[in-house]
Amino acid sequence: MNTRKLTIAIDGPAGSGKSTVTRKVAEQINYLYLNSGSMYRTVTLLASQRGISPNNRTQLTDLVQKQCRIDFADNGKKTLLNGIDVSEELRHPEIEQQVVVIAKIPEVRQEMVKQQRRIAKNSGVIAEGRDVTTVVFPDADLKFYITASIEERARRRFNEFQTKGVACSFEQIENEIRIRDQQDKSRQHSPLKKAEDAIIIDTTQLEINQVIDLILKKIKEHQ
Repeated sequence: MNTRKLTIAIDGPAGSGKSTVTRKVAEQINYLYLNSGSMYRTVTLLASQRGISPNNRTQLTDLVQKQCRIDFADNGKKTLLNGIDVSEELRHPEIEQQVVVIAKIPEVRQEMVKQQRRIAKNSGVIAEGRDVTTVVFPDADLKFYITASIEERARRRFNEFQTKGVACSFEQIENEIRIRDQQDKSRQHSPLKKAEDAIIIDTTQLEINQVIDLILKKIKEHQ
């Protein structure tokens, strides 16, 4: 790889495989992996720890502005909340359910954008989320939109929960993903949408390594 450090942004709906792909690409090119979804889950976790309702906009705004510093360690594999590794706590179903409400709040999103740009400053970064190609890094060197069918995304999330011993049903996960898609695409502030200059990759019929290879090829062509 060329030594020029790029800013690479990847968006897509829940369960599309973008987190796994982005993390593995970051490892291969030695870039910082920035998971914006983990940042919103971290805010949700902190709010839960402090007993703040997901609907209390005033307290949540104060929380993210004054008491919530998020960083990534181990090349992005670990999410740190005020210096403490909270990675394993972020995937609990209750966090998944509440994060949708908190992620809608404009003041929370604005603060997260500031933190994402702080994290990405002065380093090669590959960021993924739902608005990183359109809002956070609109001038990214490369943009990708990774998607998959709802059924395939639900299967992946269900298998992930089963592996971790989390009690849930496939139907429950599929329904939650449908609801999440609608909420992400229809929210007033920073909705999920495809950037006009993003490269679209449908992963429904693709293996992870195929997607990784495709992205690595595009990065190499750009450098």
